Amino acid sequence: MIQPEFKPLIVILSDKLFRIPEYQRHYSWQSRQRQELFEDIRKLESARKKYDERTHFMATIVCLKTKDKEQVGSNTFYIYDVVDGQQRLTTLVILLKAISIQLESSQQLDEAKELNKLLVKDDGRLIILQNNHDNRLILRNYLKDAQKPEASSIKTVADRNISQAIKDCEKFVSSHPNTVNLLALVKNWLYFIFQSLEDKGAVYTIFEVLNSRGLDVDWLDKCKSLLMGLLYEYASGPESNDLFSQHLNELHSYWSDIYREIGLQNIPGHEIIRFAATLKEESGAGRPLSAEDTLEFFKSDCIKLSANDLIINKIIENTVWLKEITSCLSKLYVDKRRNAVTDITQARLLAVSIMLRKDLREEERDRLLEQWERTSFKIFGLFRKDARTKVGEYVRVAKKIRKDANANVDDLLQSISGVGSDFPIETAVEELNKHDFYSDWQKELRYFFFRYEEYLSKVNGVQLNGAVWKEIWESNPNNTIEHILPQDKSNSGWSHITESKHKELVHSIGNLCLLSPTLNSEASNNCFDEKKKVYEKANLISLKEIIFDNGIERSVWNEDAINKRKEKLIKFAIEQWMDL
Repeated sequence: MIQPEFKPLIVILSDKLFRIPEYQRHYSWQSRQRQELFEDIRKLESARKKYDERTHFMATIVCLKTKDKEQVGSNTFYIYDVVDGQQRLTTLVILLKAISIQLESSQQLDEAKELNKLLVKDDGRLIILQNNHDNRLILRNYLKDAQKPEASSIKTVADRNISQAIKDCEKFVSSHPNTVNLLALVKNWLYFIFQSLEDKGAVYTIFEVLNSRGLDVDWLDKCKSLLMGLLYEYASGPESNDLFSQHLNELHSYWSDIYREIGLQNIPGHEIIRFAATLKEESGAGRPLSAEDTLEFFKSDCIKLSANDLIINKIIENTVWLKEITSCLSKLYVDKRRNAVTDITQARLLAVSIMLRKDLREEERDRLLEQWERTSFKIFGLFRKDARTKVGEYVRVAKKIRKDANANVDDLLQSISGVGSDFPIETAVEELNKHDFYSDWQKELRYFFFRYEEYLSKVNGVQLNGAVWKEIWESNPNNTIEHILPQDKSNSGWSHITESKHKELVHSIGNLCLLSPTLNSEASNNCFDEKKKVYEKANLISLKEIIFDNGIERSVWNEDAINKRKEKLIKFAIEQWMDL
């Protein structure tokens, strides 16, 4: 039963402990949503100067009242699982802690003590018992000890969001002239509709209609709500409560895994469900399904079956499928080396379809991914085509790979290479003669030179310097791209290059290389002799080719050296990005 009550924040927080389950999304609010909340507080304060009974309705908070409770001294606290409103509730709890810190610093200790007792109970329990996923320690340390996370401890998207929320809330509190008045506003005059549910299944039947302001409900959350609601509809009844609870716990474990992956990498929820539905649906359409159509697809896919047990199995199957899609996307998003070819939606879809073919041997999947990489970089990297290019071809090949179990690997390779048949490698490399490769090709340039370093390491029988490349991948491209002939040639060591030639050559691919940010800064605008000393420190084979020419150390870097290196890189590109 739903029990809606219109209450101020202080009443909602009193006598309760809140738990954010593992199967809920991690803390996702960005600065925009927090600034909206702060602006609501400012407007309320302004309005109350004219109308001292003015309140402000913030939002709805929906919780599942569990059977759990905690005894702390003589007080009993009932435990509520937060169903909807966790983003706003978490933000307000952080804001209250920021207020308590400010109260302590201004020696208003009684107010601070009372507020801290609300946030942290006498036995150390937090008002939010568990915030989901791996950032729970950040929130605990802040609420309990006012300890803010160090930059080195922020590992995930969820960590970053919580850390930024702490900064934003403290900045807002410090900007307010009267901290006690601010506390009174937040505690007593921000009102919510608090809805307490006791039926687990009802949670998912009302979720979608409860959101107004704040972070728009993600399409993945809507899909979860849809599938959970169907489970409640087809698995619950007077004689099947145990069956519903059993399957509910199973699905919760899958959703916990999904949201944990999302907390590590910023994977768009709409992309997960669109990819999942597009690869499952039977039509030959050449575009990914929209998010709206995806929800309809999953609903129809489940309820088209005739028996309840079949529908339940299909709900579980689709949830597991979403989990597998999420896992594949997580691998792509974390792969910094390939981000020059994974920026395009249809390219990611094709990669996911290959990764999902568990029936193929690992070396077969690797061959397909290598061809996918070659085709995609040729189109979107060398030819610089935009995201509107070859959408239909990518989608249809992705569906074929997903569904055509009878096609052999050579057939699939041909299908992937066929996507790029309009873009021959011989024409592609001509692009390397034409463009400025610094201003608008930085991400692609890093990928290009990484593949070149891989190639040289293999040819020379040496191991790739992983430590250097890790530093390069984790840095801003602007800080890793080195102009051998510098952009500022005022150093007398570059007087042999005329102004017109400098303009022509400076952004040529033959004049560019990669360095760690520290070494790039050290090389700066120095003369070539000084730059060579820096390049020696980098311990990259591709840089030795700049220092030496056929085993003889170069004494000068000029137009001839730049053009010869460009031709060498073009020759490499033809071999590297031709079809397998």
